[in-house]
Amino acid sequence: MIRVLPAEVAARIAAGEVIERPASVVMLMDGRGIYAAERTIDVDLVDGGFDLVRVSDDGHGIPAAEVELALQRHATSKIRSDADLRALSTLGFRGEALPSIAAVARVGLSTRHGDEAVGVALTVEYGRPGERRALGRSPGTSVAVSDLFAELPARRKFLKPRGVEASAAIQVVCQYAVAYPEVTFALVSDGRSVLATPGDGDRARALLAVYGPEAARELLELTPATAQDQGRLFAAVSGSIGRQTLHRANRSGLSIFVNRRWVQHRALAAVVEEAYQTLLPTGRHPVAVLDLTVPPDEADFNVHPAKSEVKLLRERAIAGLVQRAVQATLAQGTSVAGWGGQPTDGPGGEPLRQLRVLGQVSATYIIAEGSAGLYLVDQHAAHERVLLESLRRTRGTAGAAQYLLEPLAVEVDPRQAALAAHHRQALAELGFVVDEFGPRNLLLRGMPTIATGRDPAVVLRGTLDGADEEAGPADWRERLAVSLSCHSAVRAGDPLSADEMVALIERLGEAELCRTCSHGRPTALLLSHSQLEREFGRR
Repeated sequence: MIRVLPAEVAARIAAGEVIERPASVVMLMDGRGIYAAERTIDVDLVDGGFDLVRVSDDGHGIPAAEVELALQRHATSKIRSDADLRALSTLGFRGEALPSIAAVARVGLSTRHGDEAVGVALTVEYGRPGERRALGRSPGTSVAVSDLFAELPARRKFLKPRGVEASAAIQVVCQYAVAYPEVTFALVSDGRSVLATPGDGDRARALLAVYGPEAARELLELTPATAQDQGRLFAAVSGSIGRQTLHRANRSGLSIFVNRRWVQHRALAAVVEEAYQTLLPTGRHPVAVLDLTVPPDEADFNVHPAKSEVKLLRERAIAGLVQRAVQATLAQGTSVAGWGGQPTDGPGGEPLRQLRVLGQVSATYIIAEGSAGLYLVDQHAAHERVLLESLRRTRGTAGAAQYLLEPLAVEVDPRQAALAAHHRQALAELGFVVDEFGPRNLLLRGMPTIATGRDPAVVLRGTLDGADEEAGPADWRERLAVSLSCHSAVRAGDPLSADEMVALIERLGEAELCRTCSHGRPTALLLSHSQLEREFGRR
C-alpha cells in the first residue's frame, strides 16, 4: 500500500541529502551569514562539531515576525520565480539550510533585525519547535547547532573521527575566507583560535591568514584571462597559483570558485593538474586558488543538494582558458627546480649486495652493474623504502626521536594545526615531539631519527600534508609513516658520494620489500645484457 510519509520523516530524508557532517552545517550557515553579514562571521566548533557548531554574524538579522517562517522548508528571500534560478547571485537559494539542520539536530536561533528594538530567541529540537522568547542583543543572527544526528544513530556512526570532522569544517571556513576577503572570519575550535582574517577586502591578506607567510610567498598571481563569443564575455579567470616548489600530497590545496561559490569540478581540477605535469614530484598536487566568473545564465548550481557542483554551458572552452592561464603564469614565474627472484633480490633476481656501483646520473639515479646487466636505481624511491621499513621497526621506541638542541617554532596552516593536535600520539610514535605554540605555530622539540639532516619544519609540514585524513586511526598511522619516509628521503637532485651510494644499495638489499617504494613505484630498473646487445645491434 502506498502512503504519504509523515512530515517529520520526509523532512529528515530531505535533510540527509543536504546535511552529511558538521562541515555541511558550517557551509550552509556561513553561506547564509555571508548573504546577511555586514562585516563579521564568527564560527565556534566544539569536539569537531559533534557537540556544537555556532555561527554568528553582524548582519541585518531576521524580522521577529519571520523567525518561524525562516525554519520552514523552501522559505527564502533569495528567489521568487523559476527565472531567478537562471540568474543566481547569492550562495543560498533553496530555503533548505535552517530547516534541514533543525530536522537532524538541536538548534538555538537568536536574532535581531536592525529595525527592531528587541531580538528573538527560538529553539527547535529535531524539527519540533520549542520555546520562543524576547531578548536584548545587537543586530545580527547566531545559530547554535548541537547534538547533530543524536536521534539518528545510523547517520552518526558514519561520521569520521572528531579530528577529521574538525579538519573538514576548518577547510570550509578557510575556503569562504579566501572567497570573501571583505568579510572578517574568526574561527575557534575547542577554545583555540585557528583562523582570523582581516576582512579588509585584500585577497593577498586573506591568503596570508589562511596559508601563512611561507606558503603565501610561494604563490604567484595568476595572469588574468578572458574569453568572448561574438563580443560577449563568457568567462574570466583570475586568482593565485603556487610555484612548483609549493605542493601537497592531496588535492586540498586546489580551490575553485565559480561566481564566488566554492565548487568541486573535475574537469577544471584536471586541467590545472595537467598544467603542472613534469613540474611536481610524483604523487604531489598543486596549490591554486582560481576565481572563475561566468554569466549567471550559463552556470547551473542546482545540480547537487549541497550545491557543491556546477554545470557550465561552455565547459570545454572554459577549461582551455584556465589551463592556458595557469601555463602562462608558470612559464613567467617558475624557477628550475619484469621482477623475479627473492624479496630482497633486485629486478634481475640477484642479491642487491652483489651489485657494483658505477656512479650517479643527473644526481637522481644510481648506476650499478650486476651479473644480469645494468641497473638504474631511483635514489629517492630506494631511500624511501629503506626509511619506511626502519620506521616500522623503531616506531614507538626510545630510538625513534632525536631531540633538537633548541626547540623550533614551526608555522602551520589551520588544517595542519588541527591534524597535529588530534594525532599527537601517532606523531610521537614516529619521533615527533610537538607542542602547541599559539594558534598558528607548533613547537618542535624532537624529530624522527630517520630525518636527521633534513629541514625539520619542511619534514613536519610535509608529513602532515601527506597523511590521509579520511583513513581510520590504524590506517592513519601507516599513512603518516609513509608520508614521513617520503619527506625524509634523499631527493632527486641530491648528489651522493660513492660510499653513500654503496650504503644505500646495501640497505635496500636488506629491505623486505625492496622492489617498490612506499607508493608502489619501482626502486630500480634493469637493462639486461640481451637488451643492451639488441640496442647496440650486436644480435
